[in-house]
Amino acid sequence: MLAVSIKNLSHKINSKKILNNVNFELKKESIACILGPSGSGKTTLLKLIAGLDKVQQGQIFINDKEVSSAYRHLATEKRKIGFLFQDYALFPHLTVRENLKYPVNYKNSIYKINDIIEVIKLPNSLDKYPHELSGGEQQRVALARSIISNPDLLLLDEPFSSLDLNLREEIRDDTLHLLQKSNVSVIIVTHDPFEAMFISNQINIMDTEGKIVQSGSPAKLYNSPINSYVAEFFGETNRFDGIVKNSQIQTPIGKIKAPSELENQKVKVHVRPKGVKLNEQPTPVNGIKGTVMASKLMGSFSFIHLSVLDDNNQVIHIHSHMPPDFNPKQSSAVEIEIDENQTFIFQS
Repeated sequence: MLAVSIKNLSHKINSKKILNNVNFELKKESIACILGPSGSGKTTLLKLIAGLDKVQQGQIFINDKEVSSAYRHLATEKRKIGFLFQDYALFPHLTVRENLKYPVNYKNSIYKINDIIEVIKLPNSLDKYPHELSGGEQQRVALARSIISNPDLLLLDEPFSSLDLNLREEIRDDTLHLLQKSNVSVIIVTHDPFEAMFISNQINIMDTEGKIVQSGSPAKLYNSPINSYVAEFFGETNRFDGIVKNSQIQTPIGKIKAPSELENQKVKVHVRPKGVKLNEQPTPVNGIKGTVMASKLMGSFSFIHLSVLDDNNQVIHIHSHMPPDFNPKQSSAVEIEIDENQTFIFQS
């Protein structure tokens, strides 16, 4: 059974198209992510699924039951949905304990307040009021309240965005364990690709025109992006334009193999920084030479900023990610190799 099925969903706000023929499926007890930049329609999609806005065109099914179309609208409270939007709105006159008890079906929940309060790292806050909590603490309480209601479907809109980095990673990890334990179906919206890869089984990438560009597992989208937009969503790339000749493309960092069907075609080449492999060479004679402009230790890797020359002797800037113990000096020479597993070629 599908937890959610969306068919040909389009939506306008003030004559501006926000969603453009969206089709989407979520398997029961799976976690899917809607990944996209601001303005791509992610939150609008959640509101339509929750029944907070009415569908103008298309259909939405929850547990194989039509809940929204141009001719039907099932009220939000009848959809058995838990949701947490960015304006997470706790009841200001209720304590944390009372907020957590508020959901209608709280008494039937598989969670106990003491258990869930430990997960969100607020064990001493049950008797506090929302105004006595920080923004991040309020968000964690709202997240706990949405989970404790034990819904069939849980919708999360940027649930970790207001947390600082260390706390975000900790709460995100604990939340994933909690969601997996509950076997609830989840749709989470984020603009953070690494968060999407960490927490979801399925990623759906949206563009600024309100379309889902590519859907699939995190591994599929990272390793097999269908276009430049998707490739760049998972971090910066070194970008080159070229023409395929003899199944190869000449770039400033070396020749790259290309599919034979792209022969004589103009293409765009993307090479991830970790696909630019470097070897220190006092006076390189063979291979492609680069000159180190800067070398910065970034914790788990070294960020190397290089300059290379193209066929017209124009200086091109390249980024490489190397192991943290690789820190060549500024102005030193390095030899460049390309990891073709980190290289993507698309027809222009």
